[in-house]
Amino acid sequence: MKVLIVGSGSMGRNHVRVYSENRRVDEVIVADNSSDSLELVRKTQKTTTFTELDEALEQKPDCVVVAVPTKLHYEISSKIVDAKIPVMVEKPITENLEDGRKLVEKAEKSKILLLAGHIERFNPAVQALKRNLHLIGELFYASAHRFGVPTQRDVGSSFVDQAVHDIDVISFLYGKHPKEVSAIERKIADLKSIDLCSAIFEFDGFTATVEANRVTPIKNRDLIVLGTKGAAKLDYITQDLTIFMSDNLDTKFSTFDEIVLRVGRGTEVKPYFVKEEPLRVEANHFLDCVEGKAVPMISGRDALYAVAAVQAGQQSAKSGKKEKISI
Repeated sequence: MKVLIVGSGSMGRNHVRVYSENRRVDEVIVADNSSDSLELVRKTQKTTTFTELDEALEQKPDCVVVAVPTKLHYEISSKIVDAKIPVMVEKPITENLEDGRKLVEKAEKSKILLLAGHIERFNPAVQALKRNLHLIGELFYASAHRFGVPTQRDVGSSFVDQAVHDIDVISFLYGKHPKEVSAIERKIADLKSIDLCSAIFEFDGFTATVEANRVTPIKNRDLIVLGTKGAAKLDYITQDLTIFMSDNLDTKFSTFDEIVLRVGRGTEVKPYFVKEEPLRVEANHFLDCVEGKAVPMISGRDALYAVAAVQAGQQSAKSGKKEKISI
């Protein structure tokens, strides 16, 4: 199979690495208009490089991964769909909802496979949590924290670069999309873009808070989900997942100390799963979809909701009001 990677920046190079190491891939074609950027991947096994996208497309790739800056997602992805080639676009699927709608509708009309690269859905710990959510009962609250250090790269707003991951994961776990959001944004260490955001998302009978920033001296990515029968705690980075089941909540205790001694942290369960790099899992899933062996775990239309949630969050931060989310 031939895989075309459009873009050889930081994320693009990771895609080149992962696909070049995949046994199902015979050739990795890389297109980027920067010769300096291409130089960083030219020595990668199975790799052929081009500075012109049209020349790369002439090599007749079986599928395409779009890993260019977000502002170029619609232009490049639309061209791939027009060429009738299955495509996966890095998150967010487009810079704005209007372009996203046009891209998704074009792919649906042409019956071309379109996926979005929301990589955290493919994190084995997230998948394990999804399979075991029944252990904590009916979900009513989630809290996500995605903190990072300041960066010199222009990666855009924290909403678009960071929070979008957790918005999508929480929607995936709960099985529904948020309807309203209240949010704030701040510029702290990055003078070019907003590097801190905090949002409260309202679903039907479920609430989630998402905090993201690039201003801390630590890198932290965690998620806590609460249910009527317990709680789950997940670390995206270490892929550690612990489920706490509240076995004795119906028992009456006379003192707080008694509660701590008898209930404590509840019954702890650590579901078994194999830890693996999420990007590799995502790549294999995309190839399975291209070969007709799987149904997309996240479609282009799913990805529209993430864009809509981000846009509504940014609008809420500007208006100071709760904003509705819709595609």
